Amino acid sequence: MTRTDIRTYDPTTPEAAQALLGYLNATTKTLKGKEVVGETVHPIPHPEDLLQGLPQGSLSAARYDHECGLIALTIKDRNERFIEPEAFLVLRVLSLFNGGAYIDTSQRGADGYHYLEMFSRRGMGITLQRLLADAQKGELVKMREDHHLVTATNLAIVPGSQRNTRGRREAFEAALADYDERATSWGLARLLSKTDYLAMLRGAFRLYDIKHGHNFLRVIGE
Repeated sequence: MTRTDIRTYDPTTPEAAQALLGYLNATTKTLKGKEVVGETVHPIPHPEDLLQGLPQGSLSAARYDHECGLIALTIKDRNERFIEPEAFLVLRVLSLFNGGAYIDTSQRGADGYHYLEMFSRRGMGITLQRLLADAQKGELVKMREDHHLVTATNLAIVPGSQRNTRGRREAFEAALADYDERATSWGLARLLSKTDYLAMLRGAFRLYDIKHGHNFLRVIGE
């Protein structure tokens, strides 16, 4: 597996943090129908803005594929994973103050499952797909087909072990703990207060839910 060692990575730059915040704010204003207010024209969100500051941490490369509308990301020297811009925003905001995601390999029989996992350093790895789908206790999020495609349409929530309990709440707690450890030393505390960072985390997930949450709706009783 490809794990993260924060000591070997450069801090997130203020420019990268500002670009992510700017993308989230611009998208939020667009969703609210506030692209134009009086004489002020707000910037249109561009997925390329999410690439600011890369490579950084375990994210060795990323590119926006205009043809499919997805971002192709690379963790170290592994094969590209394809993901929606909103999901990539979630990944980058979660890893703003740590080394990013790593690829966890779970071997079962002849099949190998390779998942993007967050917060491995804290001994509490949570798969990104679980966070995106907002899986609850006793639920498992599996990929329908190619594990290189981390898109909502390729994810399915299925019954799982009752030990599967970690989710967005735990991810927020871990991300905020990372903030406490590094925001000041990385020179980002003035740009982004802890309260603002929590709002940024919540906003990124809400944006993902608005765009893709319908893929995880299920008919009750079936």
